Amino acid sequence: MNNPKKTLILVVDDDRVTLQLTKRILSEGGYQVTTAVGGRDAFSRLKDVKPDAILLDVMMPEMNGYEVCSKLKENKEMAFIPVIFVTALEKERDKAKAFAVGGADYLVKPIDKDTLFKTIEKHLQIRSNWGPLKKETTAWDIAQPLSFANFKDLLGRQINLPPDKREELSRIKVSEIYSAAKKYELSAAQIVEYMARFSGLNYLPTINPESIQLGKLPTPFCEKNNIVPIKDEPGRDVFVLSNPFDWELLDLLKTAFKNQPYDLALANPDTISSLFFEESPEKKKTPDIKDAQDKEDLLKTSSAHVSESKTVERPIVSIADTMLRLAVAERASDIHIEPKEERTIIRFRIDGDLSEKFSIKRETGIMLISRLKVLADMDIAEKRKPQDGAFSAAIDDKTYNLRLASTSTIHGESLILRLLKAYAKPKDLKELGLTDEQSGNLINLANRSQGLLLVVGPTGSGKTTTIYSLLNKMDYKARSIISVEDPVEYRIPFINQEQVKEKGKVTFEALLKSVVRQDPDVLFLGEIRDNASASTIMTFASTGRLSLSTLHTTNATTAIFRLERLGIDRGTMADSFLGIVAQRLLKKLCSHCKEIVPISEEETKMLSSFTNEIPPKVAHAVGCPRCNNTGYFEREAIYEIINFDPEIAEMVRSNVSISEIRSFAYKRGDYLIGRHALDKVRDFVFPPKDVYEKILVEEGGLQKLTLKIIAPRTQPDREKREERKRILVVEDDLVTSALLARLLESEGYTPTITRDGTDALLHMEENEYDLILSDVNMPNLDGFKLLEMNNQKGITTPVIFLTAKSDPEDEKMGFELGAMDYIKKPIQRDILLFRIKKVIKK
Repeated sequence: MNNPKKTLILVVDDDRVTLQLTKRILSEGGYQVTTAVGGRDAFSRLKDVKPDAILLDVMMPEMNGYEVCSKLKENKEMAFIPVIFVTALEKERDKAKAFAVGGADYLVKPIDKDTLFKTIEKHLQIRSNWGPLKKETTAWDIAQPLSFANFKDLLGRQINLPPDKREELSRIKVSEIYSAAKKYELSAAQIVEYMARFSGLNYLPTINPESIQLGKLPTPFCEKNNIVPIKDEPGRDVFVLSNPFDWELLDLLKTAFKNQPYDLALANPDTISSLFFEESPEKKKTPDIKDAQDKEDLLKTSSAHVSESKTVERPIVSIADTMLRLAVAERASDIHIEPKEERTIIRFRIDGDLSEKFSIKRETGIMLISRLKVLADMDIAEKRKPQDGAFSAAIDDKTYNLRLASTSTIHGESLILRLLKAYAKPKDLKELGLTDEQSGNLINLANRSQGLLLVVGPTGSGKTTTIYSLLNKMDYKARSIISVEDPVEYRIPFINQEQVKEKGKVTFEALLKSVVRQDPDVLFLGEIRDNASASTIMTFASTGRLSLSTLHTTNATTAIFRLERLGIDRGTMADSFLGIVAQRLLKKLCSHCKEIVPISEEETKMLSSFTNEIPPKVAHAVGCPRCNNTGYFEREAIYEIINFDPEIAEMVRSNVSISEIRSFAYKRGDYLIGRHALDKVRDFVFPPKDVYEKILVEEGGLQKLTLKIIAPRTQPDREKREERKRILVVEDDLVTSALLARLLESEGYTPTITRDGTDALLHMEENEYDLILSDVNMPNLDGFKLLEMNNQKGITTPVIFLTAKSDPEDEKMGFELGAMDYIKKPIQRDILLFRIKKVIKK
């Protein structure tokens, strides 16, 4: 217990009544007290006295409490004086800001006397332990401990450095490990993860500002040594540092906290340093996000979730900037900010897969979404209707375009951000995954003077990236190239890029009509989305000019079916098309850790139905820091190109079925997507299981050696069957499928239950059904893909979708594919039976 009579407390507040009341309470407790009216008066008093602790208000004129504290920590003599904020501001962001400027604690008014005394005593005691921390650390210059040498040796072997590079690595100092990382094509995050594996410490990709412990360590010490104290989820004290080989720092912590248990963890140095910032005007740094300052002012006056304080934004800025930097460091293509019942979850999509990175409080999540919406010129007052927006951000010295899409959920507004490099250099076509022959074929098609070249694939399959790389191969000096995009994803200097601006009434249709009148030689239309865009691009292609566009569908031949649904007749397609390129993206095995092994019996069985050339060896995922221990690193595309030569064009014009056209292309030796995928299994790019589940199964057996193709069912076949109507139920939920089976049987139907689209296809090869009741979301093969494959095969069995998906776009897609009905769960018994009878006319 400190002796109050020898303890001097400085109380700083702009309210004189509060000053006098606080002084009386502390004096009655035996403390010596001096007061200051505001920040400037406080610095005048500090010239004459050196207090043991400072009680500091936040909301003060001229110089607020955060600015006062920040300036105090710049002075070596006053940097270790504990500053206890006493304020009416009670938000978590305000407490996080208090740490960032060097506060030891944070008390919210009104404060009872006992709490005030306990807080002062606690920090006076902590301060007495800070003696060793005042010592200057010299670990960056001392001889390297043996363990650091071992780490460098292990690192050199794990990243396969040649002998000369290993020798160079062995000579670097502890202080040079991060600066040297770029020489070896490693990011700071990868270096930290290698350190964590070597040392056995936890690696924290992010640090939630809400977990920071105020006053545990002096802020100047934290900032100087790149360390931050936090409380982890189980409630343990943790010191997060960026280098486990700084033995001097570790000794200081051990001495200062010898009687207090604590854990250590590692984080990227930028992640730690981002938690410290200067708020004084002369030291305020330019934000990473362009135009952020002007829009922050708008956020402060517009958002109901933002305090009236002029200094509350920085913690949210820190969270947003840290999130974006982490996403870039981990190669994320999308960021999902999703509100849940108690927390807001942040998830990244990396190489096509979503994974949770961290969570924040719901209120913090609301503020984070509001900040990002303002930057994207979205309406922050509108939280129920979906919105789209975009803005540019400078992240790690590179400019990114961020596309935002918001929607409403039962727990509040969620937000998805897509990250795109604004000036990314277009890759060579072979870098994207095309073979030499495919690349040459595609370039030849693009050099034609007229016709339509269509690139198709699911959402996020890299269609636009392929077209940008192809545009880069064109003779743009001799040709006028114009694009119409919503929005522009990549900027290409030699192309006149036009962007849809709905707010400015520059609609997709209006812009497309205007561009056509500008006499371009080549028109790139970002996406065929409706009859108007499909008709315009077809007309443009048939008037002696080249057109390129994209369409959402699974393979090249299915695009014909989709365009028919959009109102384009087959004769127009046959006259306009040059070719259709289909592509899919699969995760590549990490080249640094993949394992080449003999093919297993199960894998042989997977592939034997699709090829006679079973590879003796295949590659499997392992995991290393380079790939974040996933076993995969980046994605690569697989392609098929259907040239519209006279034979294919005539089949399209003659209304030959999609399945027959695809069968013809396969039989004559066209290099379809399944064959390309199998070749990449042989080249150890993809594991067999991924190709089987994501490509071969979805191809539906078209490339099986027997080429078993199901012909359309005829009316005589139906008449031979028994009178009870047969219904195929495709549902992966056991409870739902059991209830449907019981209901259908009670109404005189004969139900067959299957678990997913793949199982359903097998049953349809053996039996004929009057109706298919299918869920949409299912493993392996979902409802939409099942219906697409039925259309390819010529199966005319009517389909009714039963689904919990309520997005209007999903319902629209279902009807475009040919569904007879789209019923949303939960399902009412009478309505379901009525619609079934209406479809099969029982």
